[in-house]
Amino acid sequence: MNNQEVAVKVAAGKSIGRSHDMFEARARVDGSLNFALNAELPNMTVARLLRSQTPHARITSIDTSQAEAMEGVVAVLTAADFDGEGSPNRHFGAVIRDQPVVCGTKVRFAGDIVAAVAAETDDIAEAALLAIEVEYEELPVVAELDDALADDAALVHERPPEPRERSYADIKLQGREGNICTKFQLRKGDLDAGFAMADHIVETTYESPAVQHVPMEPHVVLASFEGRRLTVISSTQTPYAVRDTLAEMFGLPTWSVRVIVPPLGGGYGAKTYSKFEPVTAALAWKARRPVKLVLSREEEFVAVTKHAARIRLRTGVTAEGKLVARDVEVHFNAGAYADISPRLIKNGGYSCVGPYDIPHVRVDSYAVYTNRPPAGAYRGYGVSQAAWAYERQMDEIADLLGIDPVELRRRNLLQEGSRFATGEVMHEARWTELLERSAAAVGWPADRRVQVSDTRVRGKGIAVILKSTITPSTSNAVVRLDADGSLQVLTSSVEMGQGAHTVLAQIAAEPLGIPVTSVHVTAPDTQYTPYDQTTSSSRTTRAMGGAVTHAVSAVRDRLLALAGDLLEVAADDLVLEDGDVVLRGAPATRVSIQDVLYRTRTGSISGDGEIKTVGGLDAETGQGIASDHWHQGAAGAEVEVDLGTGKVYVKHLHAIAYAGRVVNPKMARLQMHGSMFFGMGHALYEELVFEDGILTNPNLSDYSLLAMGDVPEVLEVEFLEDEHETTIHGLGETVLPPVIAAIGNAVSAAIGARVTRLPITPERVLEAMNA
Repeated sequence: MNNQEVAVKVAAGKSIGRSHDMFEARARVDGSLNFALNAELPNMTVARLLRSQTPHARITSIDTSQAEAMEGVVAVLTAADFDGEGSPNRHFGAVIRDQPVVCGTKVRFAGDIVAAVAAETDDIAEAALLAIEVEYEELPVVAELDDALADDAALVHERPPEPRERSYADIKLQGREGNICTKFQLRKGDLDAGFAMADHIVETTYESPAVQHVPMEPHVVLASFEGRRLTVISSTQTPYAVRDTLAEMFGLPTWSVRVIVPPLGGGYGAKTYSKFEPVTAALAWKARRPVKLVLSREEEFVAVTKHAARIRLRTGVTAEGKLVARDVEVHFNAGAYADISPRLIKNGGYSCVGPYDIPHVRVDSYAVYTNRPPAGAYRGYGVSQAAWAYERQMDEIADLLGIDPVELRRRNLLQEGSRFATGEVMHEARWTELLERSAAAVGWPADRRVQVSDTRVRGKGIAVILKSTITPSTSNAVVRLDADGSLQVLTSSVEMGQGAHTVLAQIAAEPLGIPVTSVHVTAPDTQYTPYDQTTSSSRTTRAMGGAVTHAVSAVRDRLLALAGDLLEVAADDLVLEDGDVVLRGAPATRVSIQDVLYRTRTGSISGDGEIKTVGGLDAETGQGIASDHWHQGAAGAEVEVDLGTGKVYVKHLHAIAYAGRVVNPKMARLQMHGSMFFGMGHALYEELVFEDGILTNPNLSDYSLLAMGDVPEVLEVEFLEDEHETTIHGLGETVLPPVIAAIGNAVSAAIGARVTRLPITPERVLEAMNA
């Protein structure tokens, strides 16, 4: 199946295009929904992790004898347990096998796991941790990008760690020296010639901090062995990736590793790929009993973060406002271990070009090892950092040229048939319309800056973005129509509060003409549910929805053939509606689905479907296919700034995304609201603060989050649909990045000063004004 064929079309009907409440909404609210947190097994023990308190050190000795002698301690896991014959591998990683299950000779961030305990109770496990004695030889700390990139920098990894043998086809590893984890590069046109054409060259550096995902549910893993068979219940977004990692780690065939995923209490990327499944499974392997690990909120803060980033943009522009060249240098702070940084720097790197037609481009994007907690996938996946930079710079260029910021964007936006910086042709290009509708919503261009009083000033900002989705990727689905007319959908897409299973039920119900309530969507279980690459990247409705559509189509064809035989008519003359098979043009001639299966002695009808996308970029030039399709969004903001305190108040926020066809308007709006709130938090509040590699705000008392009182007086979401286009575009992340940049542009317009660093705290507003 090629890229053009992947866009499975869905038409509005009795299920698709209508608002349905999420199946489990009430159960999530009243506490009756079973999460991984609720899972228990007979003879289960509890796990606790001993973590390093120093960000960079050699382990000179570790003594666990007192802990092991304590009553109620079942097992203590250290690096020594991985040395014997038949022991599991001690390192894992989605792309590079650089992360230890437990540290051996060295710790690389404050929070690195040194030992793990399985005990009968929480109190015993905690006491055992206190009884473990570890001695360290401290090493120089390289927690910041400049420290890590210095010529004489201490190395987080003495030599480049080994790549995983079976990683992802779209990821290329290059530039691996010093503290550079990996590099992505893109080349288009002739950069020198492009800058020679420019009347102005604007160069600015923009910074985004590390932030925490803060899902309501922490990471939870319950692991148990039965002989050589491993079963894991996990709050993961990627059950098959976890299965494969554990199979590799223990040298097991994949069929002997089972991963079960109950509904999640949020993920936002934090729960992609293996995180704490390896250490929990290793404890269960040693203890020979089930082991359950539940992270505390403080541990969540050092589990995984969004990438801090520093982006230098050098852009050439003509006097008429035409962008002719862009040179980009990006450094993403990967933390101590690679996680999925090698892919994220690719997506974040080419995204720095923005949704603009720029003929000459160079991008160098780096993942940098530091002595910080590992950075991984985060809602927006590198695009929010990129959009913050390129959309802030667009306003700076507009001010330099004396051109309205909306007009400057309009002159440069990609159009239908344009070629992006990667060389691929853009389809369904709707950026101009998105821009204009968001600008109109906030009353642009009137009153871009208004003095409200002696101490208050208002400003307006606009931003428009593009975001890729993971490409190539694969999703498989199996559906089964039973004799009672109900339909089961077997999928490994994870329900984490986004309503994925409800939407998949709507997609499945439509071709069969049955009510959505007759559809049951299973939770992922790698022993039974078919492969899905990941529940992330805003891909589930389009990719898994496409696989479900193919599977249901096969069931529908078989059902109509059976009914045609019963009614002695051609299958092509039959339609499905309200649970019946009906002769087209003769509604009185009908038979129920139940009767068809009963009278033909067909117990059930099964079908399977698959969606595969193709793509990939050349390692040297970055040319190729970066994304199966492109997510498109825009935002407009009006803010009020207190000139005395620097406090920013968002008064009006509008966001719009191109959706193609919306399956469930109610849940789509809620997804977009969530993205907008995330964007506001990143723009104004959220930041993980480190001092010499030590996180100083690892709790919800000191880490600032958006509160209900911060929600704007006017909050608007809008979908751009196309009545002639029935393909689906993801909405889960699309408006987060432009919200951040729109607020930044509004603040800059209000105070008349450059803002380049997130979050835009009162202190930074005052600094910008004074500068």
